[in-house]
Amino acid sequence: MNENKKQENSNPEEEINLEGINLDMASDNIDIEAIADSQEEISKDEIIKDLEDQILRAKAEVQNVRRIAAQEVTKARLFGVESLAREFLSVSDNLERAIISSQSKEDDNVIQEGLELTLKSLETSLKTSGIELIDCENQSFDPEKHEAISLIEDNKLEPNTIIDVVLKGYTIMDRTLRPAKVVVSKNTEEK
Repeated sequence: MNENKKQENSNPEEEINLEGINLDMASDNIDIEAIADSQEEISKDEIIKDLEDQILRAKAEVQNVRRIAAQEVTKARLFGVESLAREFLSVSDNLERAIISSQSKEDDNVIQEGLELTLKSLETSLKTSGIELIDCENQSFDPEKHEAISLIEDNKLEPNTIIDVVLKGYTIMDRTLRPAKVVVSKNTEEK
């Protein structure tokens, strides 16, 4: 740096170009070092502001990740039993089928009563777990809760009225676990 000052003092009339600023060394009122220092401070201030901005963005990102993770944990807790509940539903369906098939034989009243008690026990367990039966009786078709497997023309009923339930549907915590498979009415089309 001392060599630079010697060179500046050796030729006072020489013009120096400092980042687009033309300075005449002959004029005493311009301090080159002060200008260079202020430009360094500006760039340091800009760097500091940029780093502060990056830190704020990183903090916001961490908060978003934490919030999303907390939501996922809550969902996992609420709906974590879904796969187990689906297995219970198939057991329930099989028990109902066994009860229906055993009704044709008069000697098997004991088997039928046992199956009915087992089914009631299972239904109680499902209700305790927050699994509720979707009510389809005298209801209109709701695609959120029902799955139409057949349409039957019937002018006596309102269109989209559930006529028959082929397979019961269930909800868990007001969320459809399995839609009810239903037969739905429709109006006859005039040709």
